[in-house]
Amino acid sequence: MNNKDLFGNSVESSMENTIVNALSEMSSETMFDDQETQKDHVETSDEIQDNVKQDDFEASVGMSRKWDAREAGREVAENTLKKLKHKPTFFLLFSTIHYEKHGGFQEFLNGVWDVLPEGTPLIGGTVAGFMNPEGCFMHGASALAVTYPNMDVAIGIGHNTKRNPKKSALKCAKMIKNGLEQSKYENNFILGLISGGIIPQIPGMGRKRVIKGFSGKISVNLTNFSTKFLQKGIAREDEILEIFTNQLKNWKILGGSLMDDMNFLTNYQFCNNDIFKNSIISIGVKTDLNIDVSMSHGMKETDIQFQITKLSRDKRFIHEINGKPALDELLKLLNWPKNEVDENMYKRTFYYPFRFVKNGNEMPGVILMVLNNTLLVSYQIDNQKVGILTTNGNDLISVVNDTLRKYDYNKTKFGFFVSCATRLETLSKNIYIVRNKMLDNFEDKPFLLIYTNGESTYTPDRGLICCNDTFNSAVFLEN
Repeated sequence: MNNKDLFGNSVESSMENTIVNALSEMSSETMFDDQETQKDHVETSDEIQDNVKQDDFEASVGMSRKWDAREAGREVAENTLKKLKHKPTFFLLFSTIHYEKHGGFQEFLNGVWDVLPEGTPLIGGTVAGFMNPEGCFMHGASALAVTYPNMDVAIGIGHNTKRNPKKSALKCAKMIKNGLEQSKYENNFILGLISGGIIPQIPGMGRKRVIKGFSGKISVNLTNFSTKFLQKGIAREDEILEIFTNQLKNWKILGGSLMDDMNFLTNYQFCNNDIFKNSIISIGVKTDLNIDVSMSHGMKETDIQFQITKLSRDKRFIHEINGKPALDELLKLLNWPKNEVDENMYKRTFYYPFRFVKNGNEMPGVILMVLNNTLLVSYQIDNQKVGILTTNGNDLISVVNDTLRKYDYNKTKFGFFVSCATRLETLSKNIYIVRNKMLDNFEDKPFLLIYTNGESTYTPDRGLICCNDTFNSAVFLEN
């Protein structure tokens, strides 16, 4: 199989000390991760509406590209709110990671709250980039604000997602359910934002995606340790969302895994005035508007199929394929030489993700790490018969067309989208073709698209889908 990009261009092809060091790191990390906010409080629309007429609907998107954190926070709030006549019912806020080193995210939020009316429900976090009517950006901040009287909202939050996904999911779901149990509206929607995966710091080896030889073998156990104790590793979104959706079976849910600038070193979640790591932050909405939630990927199935014959207990580490060491067999199936196994291998697998099937849903998934001959993937594998997908640039763009054309834009109020950051990186400057297609369809209606580290959707008819390399939408329309 030739290594080319999506537009046809060529692509370059002692354990005790370890545990002691890791435990030492854990003691400093958990000081931040274990804190429980004093403000785990549900905001509802009754607390924030101010003389809005029943037929009034407003939605607005704003942004800032300033470098200073507080100035950017203030400007993104000003630019979003200046298009509204009333206090927002909720406020979604996203930024790139750069403000971590240009004032910090507390200052960023302080700038937002210099402008945003007190008590406005706010959630958000860090993303690789974003797209709105003004363009597509990998530096800056953008927000979506909505004002509508026929809408109740509640915020949910759960902590320590990588260490205890069940507890965090149950807490978050309970807050949403309790906050909206008195709502009279029947249409339900949740936006769920989860702390994304982080490449673990393996003592003596550093942060690497590919670890060869004996070091790679012992790194399998160390990676598991890092995830569950240090909360640096895979995000465990599928475990979180299985529990979360079981508590909220009649809801439509769109989710994204928050991240940095694709270095996978850290990420942050925003909830009202506070900043967190390793948390799930959600906003639940009950309204009389219709909400359509969909997922698509536009990839094509190849004739390459294989059987996973040895899988770890947690169903994420692939040890053997077709009875042979997993990496060696995968390279053979793809016709890739061994020198392709380097730190950039994960980028090449964007073009050839695995095809998993769960509950009848096709789910693309990428390789996160190579540990000697073992492959680590994002999501738990239930069906061990796996295929390989492939795509090209035109298909990545066409799937946006296919998604957008199904909506009646005379009834559309606004759109919110979650897409895989690999699409942003892969399409590069061609991402503006996507933006122009969004503009062509939405025209003067606001939309905001965020680029994340993993995507998820849930609807009562399709069930839960967690995957990579996808394009996902939540569009609100008149009833």
